[in-house]
Amino acid sequence: MKNLNTKLLILLAGFSLMGVGCGKNQLQANSTNVVSDGTILPGGEIPGAPDSTTTSSGSYTNTATFVPVSLAEFNSYVASHPLNNPSNFKITVELQKTASSRYGGTVKLSYTDTGYQYAGTFTAGTGTNVSMSGLKDNGTEESQFNYWYASGGKAVFSGMFQDSQGAIVVVVDSMINQGDAQGGSVVSGSVYYKNFAQSYATQSPYRKCWFIYNGPYNCRDSAIINKSSLIPSDGGYRKLGTFTGLSKSQAFAQ
Repeated sequence: MKNLNTKLLILLAGFSLMGVGCGKNQLQANSTNVVSDGTILPGGEIPGAPDSTTTSSGSYTNTATFVPVSLAEFNSYVASHPLNNPSNFKITVELQKTASSRYGGTVKLSYTDTGYQYAGTFTAGTGTNVSMSGLKDNGTEESQFNYWYASGGKAVFSGMFQDSQGAIVVVVDSMINQGDAQGGSVVSGSVYYKNFAQSYATQSPYRKCWFIYNGPYNCRDSAIINKSSLIPSDGGYRKLGTFTGLSKSQAFAQ
C-alpha cells in the first residue's frame, strides 16, 4: 500500500508540473501580439507616468502638418481625380469625448493642388446606433472603437472614421509635454486608409462601415477593434502618411 501511495503522489506531482508548464506557454502565446493592457484611459493620460520627453512651448492647434508616404499612395487615396502638384498637406482633428470615454467627431485631410484646396472629411458620431430589427450592434456607440488606452506604459489612441468613399484609421503613438505653464501635450501618429470598392450596392444609412460585417462597405479591422496592434492587420488598410505637432487638448477637446 505504501508503494502504491508513493506512486500516486509521484503521478499527481507530474500532472501538476505539466499544468504549470502548459499555463505558462499559453500565456506567452496569447500575449505575443497584445498591445492594450485592457485599461481605457478617459483623458489619454496614465496617472503617475513620468513625461518621457519635454519640448519647448509653442503654438499648437488641432491642425497639423501631414506627410504622405508617397505621392503615388496619396493619388491612390484621392482616386476621384488625378493629382498634378499637390502640396500643403494638413490634418485637422476635432473630436469630443463621450460618457464612456470614446471619441467621435471629424478628421479632415486637406491639400492644395493647382491653386485649389481639397479636403476629405471623415466622421464618427458621438451618439449610438439606431435600434432596428435585423441589424447588429443596436444601441452600441458609433465611436465604440475610438479611445485612448494603455500600451507599454504609455498612452496611445486608435479610431476609425468614414466618409462616402472610404474609411481611415487614425493612430496616435507619441505624446510629448510642451513644458509650458499650460501643461499641454503635443501628439504625433499615422493615418491608414481604405477606399470602398466600386459597387452598385447602396450604403447603409444606419451603420458606419465598422459595423458592417461583409460586402463592399465593410471596413472592420480586428487589430484596431481589439486593440491588439496599432497597425491595421486584416481590413485592407494601407498607410497614407504621418502627422506631427497636433495639440492634444484642442484635437480631443480636453
